[in-house]
Amino acid sequence: MRIALALPHLGVYGGIRRFLELGEVWIRRGHEVAILVPDSRDAKPWVPFSGAIRPLAELPLGAWDVVLSPDPELFLSSRAPGALRVYYSVLEGAPAEREALRAADLVLANSAGMRRYLARKRVHAADGAGGVNAGWFRPPSPDPRFQRRDGGAPVQALVFGRLSRKRKGTWIAARAIEGASMTTGVRVVLTLFDAPPEGGAPSLPRPLGIPHRWVLHPSQRDLAALYGASDLFVSAERRAGWCNTAAEAMACGVAVVCTRSGTEDFAIDRVTAAVPRWRWSWSLARAIQPLLRDPGRRARLAAAGVAKIQEFSWERTADRIEQALTSRMGGRLHGELAAQAAR
Repeated sequence: MRIALALPHLGVYGGIRRFLELGEVWIRRGHEVAILVPDSRDAKPWVPFSGAIRPLAELPLGAWDVVLSPDPELFLSSRAPGALRVYYSVLEGAPAEREALRAADLVLANSAGMRRYLARKRVHAADGAGGVNAGWFRPPSPDPRFQRRDGGAPVQALVFGRLSRKRKGTWIAARAIEGASMTTGVRVVLTLFDAPPEGGAPSLPRPLGIPHRWVLHPSQRDLAALYGASDLFVSAERRAGWCNTAAEAMACGVAVVCTRSGTEDFAIDRVTAAVPRWRWSWSLARAIQPLLRDPGRRARLAAAGVAKIQEFSWERTADRIEQALTSRMGGRLHGELAAQAAR
C-alpha cells in the first residue's frame, strides 16, 4: 500500500510519535509511507523514520491508496484522487470532529475509551489502540530500584510536565504526590519532564513542599533513563485518547497511578496500576499513599504492569490498522466494480 500521513507538524508530542512509530513499522513491511506537513522545510522526525517528509501541497499529486490524519481540520482539507480517507480519532471533542467523522471512509480510534466515546455518537470505529516501543522502553538491567527500595532512599516520582495543557493534569499530579508524601511522612523527590513547545522553563503555580526538579527536552535515551530511575509515575489526564507517557513508564517497570483517561486498555486498578475514581489531587494522593508506605506493593504493581503492557506493541497496532484498511478497501473496490457492471 501507499500510505500518506497528513500531520499538522512533527513536534515532540505523543500523538506525533504514534505516526512515526507506525510509519516505520509499515515501511519495514514493504509499504510506501510518507508524512506530509504544511511546512516541511525544517520538519525533522525526532524518533527514527525512514520514509519521506513532504509538503502537504503535494498530496493531490501522489497516487496514494490511503490518506490518514488525526487532525479533523487537516483531514477535511487533505484529499488525494482515489485514496481511502481515514480519520484517526485521538482526542475527544477536537474542533471540526463531527465533520471529519461524517467525511471519513474509515474511522480509527486510539483507545477503548475513544471507541466508547465514538459509539455514543453512533460512529463505529476500528481498533487503533496505541502501543509502546519496547526497544526503547523497558526496565533497566541491572535495575537500580531494587537496591534503593531496601536502603531507605527517597521515592523517586515522575510526572509529565506539560503545564501549558491543563488537560494533562500536571499540577494535579504534582500536588497529589506532595500531599501523599506529607501525609505518610515518606520522603519523595519529584521530577517533571517536558519538551515545552513555547520554549523556556515552565513555572509551577506555587513552590512545592517536596524537592523537585525539571528535565527539559530529554532525548529518547534520556527519557527511557528517567523512567528507569523512577519508582512512581503519576498521570492525571482528562480527555486523553492514549496516554503514551503512562504506557512508557509502565513498560520501564514504574508503578503507575493514573486516571482512566487514555489508560484503561492497560491500567487495571490494583492489578497493573492504581486508578482512582476521581481526577482530584486528594483522590490521587489516597491512591499514592499505600505505594509510598509499602515498597513491596509498589514493586508488585510495577511487575504486573510490565507484563501487561507487552500486549501493546506498535507492531500489533499496525496489524489491526492494516486489517481495517484492507477490509475497507476491499469493500469499496467491490462496490466500484458492481457500479461499473450496472452501467
